[in-house]
Amino acid sequence: MNPQERRILFFCSATHFLTHFYMLVFPALVMPMSRDLGLPIATVLNISFWMYLLYGLLALGWGWISDHLGHNWAMNTGVILSAGGFMMAGLVHSLPLITASFALVGIGCSAYHPSGLALVSQGIGKRGRAMGINGVWGNVGMASAPFVSGLLSYFIGWRLGVVILGAAGLLVGITSVLTPFSVERGTEVKKVEKLASGTAVRLFVIFCVGVLFAGLMFRSFSVILPTFLESRLGDVSLGFRNLLSRRFASVEDLPAFQTLVATLIATGVYVLGIFGQALGGRVADRYSLKWAYFIFFCSALPFIIAAAMLENALLIPAAGIFVLFTVGMQPIENSLVAFLTPARWRSVSYGIKFTITFGAGSFAVKIVGALQRSYGIGSVIYLVAGFLALTILCVGVFLLLSRGKAIRH
Repeated sequence: MNPQERRILFFCSATHFLTHFYMLVFPALVMPMSRDLGLPIATVLNISFWMYLLYGLLALGWGWISDHLGHNWAMNTGVILSAGGFMMAGLVHSLPLITASFALVGIGCSAYHPSGLALVSQGIGKRGRAMGINGVWGNVGMASAPFVSGLLSYFIGWRLGVVILGAAGLLVGITSVLTPFSVERGTEVKKVEKLASGTAVRLFVIFCVGVLFAGLMFRSFSVILPTFLESRLGDVSLGFRNLLSRRFASVEDLPAFQTLVATLIATGVYVLGIFGQALGGRVADRYSLKWAYFIFFCSALPFIIAAAMLENALLIPAAGIFVLFTVGMQPIENSLVAFLTPARWRSVSYGIKFTITFGAGSFAVKIVGALQRSYGIGSVIYLVAGFLALTILCVGVFLLLSRGKAIRH
């Protein structure tokens, strides 16, 4: 890569890391916030509703801003806003203000995907590889968020923890503002043979329906994962506690320790997604995008069904391999958007995709809360499997509509 491409990839990857890190901080704080605020789990989950809703709904608006005012301007503004939201969340005390603070995090984080992915897709020649690297850093953010958040909460409390996380994001945003890089509107380095406009529009529509179910699937899974693990890892948590008690010191606060173990294991689950992103990036440059997309989703289905049935140590690899495939498909999915859409509307196209993904995903918070109250936490994992099956059905229709069309880099 030339220096311009390296700067684009570095700051897009750093902001991608922060975006996914920030959006997965909240699930790791559900139990500590529930204890601190004296609220039931379902009520605490609802605090995040506006954060996840605005994260999705505003992506299209950020896409328009990005296409007209500059991708890097939109990306930098977003990360600074989200950092400010976290700092505010740690400093306020009323429930409405805490909810508003996390909503500001969602507003800021919604800017990254339409602006950052437009920068990567238009400004870097090796698009699939760059999407894979960029995706890896997003997944590092996902993987580290539960453990870092759990660790900060355990040692210094969730309030001071989110203030520190906000300050770190503010530093990244200011550094990015001071570094020159940009992509001229309507241009892209990568050249591929485009489909006829009518065909591309039809395929993009069915693609977006699949993205709707995929968004519901992944948000349902991610918002409940640390709490689900804490409820199912009894023997594992007990084993960790006994080990520490024998070798170091007795663990006094058992609920807080169980949360810490669950967030540590959630981190391990998301680590497998890092390998999935690297694999997905290589696959995107070498093979048919549409068939790779279909195969990744199909490969994930048996593992989420297994996760719903298993407990203790066996649950961990099942959840991890599910994440490997459902996160690993993202470089392929984002390459499909770039293939199907014109460069001059690239940010808007990503905005449409992520408005659907994250906007629909925000309603998963409500669905998950209601399902958990009525049928227990295990029922949520079956819901995730159902959304995945509907996603696979939509991708199957995409394959039928695009038969005979080469969709590859």
